[in-house]
Parts: sequence; structure tokens; C-alpha cells
Amino acid sequence: MKKQVIGLYLRLSDEDDREFQESNSITSQREILINYLSSQREFADCKTVEFCDDGYSGTNFERPGVRKMFEQVKAGVISVIMVKDFSRFGRNYIEVGNYLERVFPFLGIRFISVNDGFDSGVSGFSGEFFDAAFKNLVYDLYSKDLSEKISSVRRMKAGQGKFITPYAPYGYLKSPEQRLVPDEEAASVVRRIFHMALKGVPKAHIANVLNREGVLTPLMLRRRRGEHFPCRTVNGKCVWRTASVSSILKDQRYAGDTVYGKMKRAAAGSRKNRAVPREQWIIVPDTHEAIISREEFEKVNQGIQTRHTYVREKTAPLSGMIRCASCNRAISRVKRVRSGGKKGATYRCGIQNMTKEFGCCPQTLEECQIETAILTILQKAVTAVADGGTVEALKCSFAGKTAETEKLLIKYETELKRLTGQRRERYEAYKDGRLSRKDFTEEKTALEGQIRMLVSDIEKYRQKLHDIKYTDAGKPDAALQLGEFVFSDLLNRNMVETFVRQIYICQDGSLRIEWKFKDFLSLP
Repeated sequence: MKKQVIGLYLRLSDEDDREFQESNSITSQREILINYLSSQREFADCKTVEFCDDGYSGTNFERPGVRKMFEQVKAGVISVIMVKDFSRFGRNYIEVGNYLERVFPFLGIRFISVNDGFDSGVSGFSGEFFDAAFKNLVYDLYSKDLSEKISSVRRMKAGQGKFITPYAPYGYLKSPEQRLVPDEEAASVVRRIFHMALKGVPKAHIANVLNREGVLTPLMLRRRRGEHFPCRTVNGKCVWRTASVSSILKDQRYAGDTVYGKMKRAAAGSRKNRAVPREQWIIVPDTHEAIISREEFEKVNQGIQTRHTYVREKTAPLSGMIRCASCNRAISRVKRVRSGGKKGATYRCGIQNMTKEFGCCPQTLEECQIETAILTILQKAVTAVADGGTVEALKCSFAGKTAETEKLLIKYETELKRLTGQRRERYEAYKDGRLSRKDFTEEKTALEGQIRMLVSDIEKYRQKLHDIKYTDAGKPDAALQLGEFVFSDLLNRNMVETFVRQIYICQDGSLRIEWKFKDFLSLP
């Protein structure tokens, strides 16, 4: 007999109340579950698998640990899920209730909440379930209320001029009284950056000077001090960039003011942030020692606001697809107006303006030249793969294969819906007492066997359809996929996203293109 596999789920949120933080810790949850398992003889020989989400809100189920656990549930590996209490599994009472009442019984999963005394294998879904549902409602309301209270307290402290975010900005240290005090090692660099900006030195030149002199960047300084601070690096190194200089010049905190509330959570429990309009920020003047004078700050930023900036478009065919082959930094599209009023765009790595360490390409490449090169290669790919065949002939071959595969897919998917509905009907009949447990178990086993076979067939034909449309396993299909796009005089975004993985600008100005298909010249 196959041994049961028990999934132990642990979760700790960043917003868990400090009063209960120790009792809700991952270690504490693990101990409670292990002690419960050791006290239950029926689980003596069971295998356990642990799933953990540390720092994730329980208001939604978009958590990596939950997703991995559900994958094993769907694969039939796990038969029991165990948690410390319902709030660890989730705080959204509607979703938790749906899992307890419908999803888990349907999948044959036994759910145990130790501290709530809930075991679906023993108590089923009678009075205990409604008690559980009520608890989940309380947890949901508590989570939202807690989030609002925490935000309210933070805003109140910010309004008092206290610095409440985890990391002090570059140039400052955080005192025990939640105030900012100057960090002279970094503050002198901040003053120098502002003084150069006041003299009209461009931000790229400022970054170049700091890199040339070996001045530690904010990240490198934190690392030297043993702090763990997330930040992007270039080839494993961190260099001064235009963006980092610009961020310092725009930071009002260097003038001695507390600034809070620039970003806000999209919703309670969400990990996404959204920008807040400046008029809604909390700005408290003169709360800590200024590194630069207010007059200097305002003069620098007045110059930044009036300076012309180029327009960047996100929807252009090559936007977001081009990187520097030397430093691996993404290169932004810069829109320009050429002589004669003709519009165009260019790509050029900006890192080489700030440091020569990586040997980045100094040339500026015209967007139209890159587009022409990619389109020419794709058109040659069609000719090479098609072996001279016409696009119309390829379309006929392609249509025949896809029609046959899609017809079988529709047939199997329709049958799967029928069997799934039948399984649901049998479960409802069993729940209403119209079907005995023995008959329900037998019919459920038979239906699940048929469903597994259908799911396997569906996956097989979906993969087959995908191979026909999107791979180059056969010459006619690869040529058709290319030909449908490429017999055009202009490169468009859809073509780029379909065939190009990444474009690199090399040191000598040449291009290295990573395609999403294999080398068409070496196709079998």
C-alpha cells in the first residue's frame, strides 16, 4: 500500500503583528506540526514534504510555496495538507472556504489545522466547517484592519519627522531615535555631486569622474559595511550611473526634510507598488541635519526640470530587446529628430560615458539599420528553410496539419468536460445521501482513470499543435511560421517578439542576435 505524503505548509507575513511574531515564526510553526505528527499513530510511517512562504501576505494565494504544494497535489503526490492554523493557509475567508468545502474534497485531500482542531478526515464539513469559515472571515477582516493600522501608524510617525523605512539614504545613517544623521564618508560625496551639478557638469560626466577615481557606489559601500541591500549590478560589479546621480540630485531629504509616501501598495496583501502623486506625499521640513543647503537643492532641481529630455517609446519594435554585449546593460531607445525634420531613433550604451572598464561600444547605432539587418536575416531564413517552396503551398500543408490536430483537441476537451461534470454530479449525489460511499468511491476511481488518460492525450496534442506552429522541427512548418511574418517591408513588434530573444551591440558596433529558433542553415 502506498504511504501517505503529508504537505506541511508554513507561512510568515512581513505584516504579522509583533505581539504574535514569535508564536507565528516559521520555527514555531514547524515545531507545532512535528509535535502533532509524532502524537498521531496513523502518521507514524508517513512521508512529509515542507512548503514555506516567508514574508508573504495571506490575503491571496499567489505565493511560491502554495503554488509548489498545489502542483504536487494535482500530480497526486500529496494526500494530506497540514497547517498550524487557518490564518497560515490564508486570510481571505472566501478563497479558504472554497478550498475547504469544494476543492480539497473534490481532489480527495485531507486538510488539518492543528490549533483550530479541524481535520476534514474526521469532522468532515458539518458544524466544524462553519466554525472554520467564521474564523476565516475574522482573519480576513483582521488582516485588512491590521494593514490599515500599520500604514496609519507609519504615516503618523512620518508626520512627526521620524525616518521609518528600513534603509537610510546614501549619505546618512539611521539613529536609534529613528532620525537621520550625516554619514561623513558618503555625505562628502553627495556634496561633491551637488557642487559639480551647480557648475553645469552633466550627470554622465559626474558618474564618469566618480568611477575613474574609484569612489564606492552606495551599494558597494553598504556591502563593505556588511549590509544586505538589493541592487542591480553590471557584470557582478556596481558602477556609478546617470540614474544613480540623478536620484541623489532629486532627493529632497538631503536638504534636511523628511519625505514619505512616494509609493503605496496597490492593495492590502499585494506585493505591487504604485506611484503616489507628489501632492499626497508627507513632507516635513527641517527634521534632520541637511547635507546641502535648500538653495543649492532648489537651484539644481530647477535646472533639471528645464533641461530637455529625449522621449522613449515602449512600443517600438526593438524597445527593451537591445543590450550591450560588454556590460550586459539594457540600452534604451532614444528618439531623435534628424536634419530636415525626419524622425528616427538610436541606441547607444551609456555606461561607456561613465567608465571605460567594460569596453562598451562607443558608437551610436541607428534604429533603422538594426531593423533592416534583422528583417534581411529573417527573409533569408524563409528562403533557406522553404527550399524554394511557395508560401501558398506551405500554408496548405500547415492548415491541414493544424486542422486535424485541433479537431482531435476539441473532441478530447469536450469529453474531459463531460467526465469532469459527471464526477462533480456523483460527488453532489454522495454529499446529498443519494449515493453510498462505496459506490461513490468506485465511480470516482473509474472516472479519474478516464480523466487522467484524456488529460495525457490533450497535453500530447497541445504540444503537437505548438510544435507545428512555433518550432522548426519540420522545414515546411518553420518556413511558414517565418513566411507569415516576414513577407513584409517593415519590421513590427510581433515579428521581433516571435523570433528574437535578445540583441547585443558588440564593442566594434556589430550585432549579435539570439534567435528563438535554431540555426535555419543547419536544419535536417
